[in-house]
Amino acid sequence: TFEYVKGRPYADNFERSISEWKQLYSDEDAVFDKVIEMDVSDLEPQVTWGTNPEMGVNFNTPFPDIKDSNDERAYQYMGLEPGQKAEDIELGYVFLGSCTNARITDLIEASHIVKGNHVHPNITAIVVPGSRTVKKEAESMGLDKVFKEAGFEWREPGCSMCLGMNPDQVPEGVHCASTSNRNFEGRQGKGARTHLVSPAMAAAAAINGRFVDVRKVVV
Repeated sequence: TFEYVKGRPYADNFERSISEWKQLYSDEDAVFDKVIEMDVSDLEPQVTWGTNPEMGVNFNTPFPDIKDSNDERAYQYMGLEPGQKAEDIELGYVFLGSCTNARITDLIEASHIVKGNHVHPNITAIVVPGSRTVKKEAESMGLDKVFKEAGFEWREPGCSMCLGMNPDQVPEGVHCASTSNRNFEGRQGKGARTHLVSPAMAAAAAINGRFVDVRKVVV
């Protein structure tokens, strides 16, 4: 975090600030009620199947059985059934954007998958950098050319398809792989079916026309 902030706009008093921040630490003899350590090195890619972010599964896990009316409604809206897998979904759109998952590191990661490949003919793929700063840095690195050569639309920063802004909407009944942070009913347009995934998963989906295990994609 310190390295990221250093040299950024509005960080003129960085040295003074960091000396203060470093005072915020636990006492050496501090005792905690619980210490939780998590190893996510073997975590599978995640894909949502429903209409809120918690309705998600590991890529290789079948969609769960219906346990309540919320699940039933979500399946009906999404046009899916329990037991299906993410790879069974026929995609029509891929949105690589939003303020949460279109950072420069996200675009770099996605570009490694995209470079030398081309967007599947059944896919409309859009890249919207998370901010003007991100867009400027990405273009200085030539990432815009990588995406455009692969068949992506390279857009100006903004909300765009994250919430169906202006004409950037997913058609009714069409499935979209999206790096945004919400997948509620109608979030990306009336009747749009949103699946939340990581930038890498979205990039791989754009190339293959459907969800694939990004860990098996050769870059």
